[in-house]
Amino acid sequence: MGDWGLPQLMRNLAQVKAASAQFTERKTVHMLSAPLVTSGMLNYIAPDRMQKITVSPKPERFVLDGDQVTIAGGPDKQVHTFSLADYPQIGGLVEGIRATLAGDLAALDRFYVVQLSGDPSNWQLLLQPKDTDLTRFVKWIRIAGSRNRIVDVETEDTDGDHSDMSIVEDAGDAR
Repeated sequence: MGDWGLPQLMRNLAQVKAASAQFTERKTVHMLSAPLVTSGMLNYIAPDRMQKITVSPKPERFVLDGDQVTIAGGPDKQVHTFSLADYPQIGGLVEGIRATLAGDLAALDRFYVVQLSGDPSNWQLLLQPKDTDLTRFVKWIRIAGSRNRIVDVETEDTDGDHSDMSIVEDAGDAR
């Protein structure tokens, strides 16, 4: 375990070429009296395609393919497509998750101060934004995992809103 550290974790994460998982996300929003709980499916295809399909409490789909974001759902099943380049705050937040999945430390370093704690079987990354535009949007992101798997993503917004997503990978699916 002598070579354990951020470079080794990133190499391990970069080995995952595709994965799917179930998620449950609990959002605490200061304007709501109770947390909002959603659940569904996550899909990742290296290096830059992510999909979040929410099935409960209402269907919604978020797809990131390269720089292109597509969000579908709502009462009218509307579809919105945009480029992350047009929304740098969203881009920085999304890049924290995507760069972690891809094991891309250079991309993480571009947006965040990165701190690793724990060991290979129980690690935690703390991402704190460097960019002032991003710091107005997100206070920090904490990503926890084991080996080359992510099991929890937690975010705290600067307004105090909080999100905690538990992830259970589909057995035998990651490759």
